[in-house]
Amino acid sequence: MNTKNILIIAIIVIVGLLVFQQYLIRNSTPKEDILFEKINKLELKLDSLNTKKDSIREVVDSTHVKIVNNENYYKEVVNTIMLQSTSSDSSFITNYIRLHRSQRDSINIR
Repeated sequence: MNTKNILIIAIIVIVGLLVFQQYLIRNSTPKEDILFEKINKLELKLDSLNTKKDSIREVVDSTHVKIVNNENYYKEVVNTIMLQSTSSDSSFITNYIRLHRSQRDSINIR
């Protein structure tokens, strides 16, 4: 074999190795891509947790408003009962019981 043939074979081997190297580089997933995927998954989980947290806060706020309204209604009813004359107590209590019994019955029906 003369030097020209050896040089051509060496060049072909070097080019082949370079092509093989580039093939391996392009087909292997770098660690950065894997980390970016994990970060994106974590961000999605954080977003979903934040959404759930916000919905829970809304429920807690609405429940708090209902509690305050019920407390105010209770105070109003108690004050009305306490300040009424004895003669009107009987009719008020009867109407009050009738009203709440009908509300309770309508809740139990549902």
